[in-house]
Amino acid sequence: MKNYLIGTSLLLSSFVAPSFAEESKDIYLSIGGGIAFPSDVEGDTTLGGTKYDATFPTDSTGMYSIGVGKEFDTYRLEFNYSAATVETDSISLTSGGNGVTATISPNLESDVKSYMVYGFKDFKNETNNISPYFGVGLGFSTLSAKDQTATVAGTAYSLEGAEESVFTFALKGGITYPISENTSLYSEAMYQNLASYEVSEPGYETVNYDSNSFFAVTAGLKFNF
Repeated sequence: MKNYLIGTSLLLSSFVAPSFAEESKDIYLSIGGGIAFPSDVEGDTTLGGTKYDATFPTDSTGMYSIGVGKEFDTYRLEFNYSAATVETDSISLTSGGNGVTATISPNLESDVKSYMVYGFKDFKNETNNISPYFGVGLGFSTLSAKDQTATVAGTAYSLEGAEESVFTFALKGGITYPISENTSLYSEAMYQNLASYEVSEPGYETVNYDSNSFFAVTAGLKFNF
């Protein structure tokens, strides 16, 4: 009986172990980075009793992301974290269609960190191993910036940097290419939209920021376990 139990255990393990290994490859980790092209930050504020439309021109910036997900045949569910810093060194103010000379100090640097859940559809290609995919993501982003001083026509106004969390949605499309049994290269394009928000605090000027977005192109590695 003892030998029978040992033999049976070994037989079962020979089936279970490969099965577990196969299932475990459905879990993956992705690490990537690239360049983001944020839209200009726009909004409005009232300074000295006059309402202004404000625009902060932005430059392209680097970004990185880390994702953990699970594959379901040709579908995937992924939690993704990404981060970038949006920078601008100037401000444009208009009131009634007329431009106003304005400066900001220090330069605006806003850290944008996104926490997203994506659903992906893979279009697997067995011919050349290059498989396209498309995904939709929902989540939220935190925006963190230092306090600023805006000088308008010689008068200084305090703008609070604050830290805000806003609803975010995104679209992604890309391709994967396997380079080993459990590792793939990927390259993707992303469009991300952040909801509008208001920064209001006693002692600071209130600023209403419009919804803004950015387009990003990234590449990285995907590891299956």
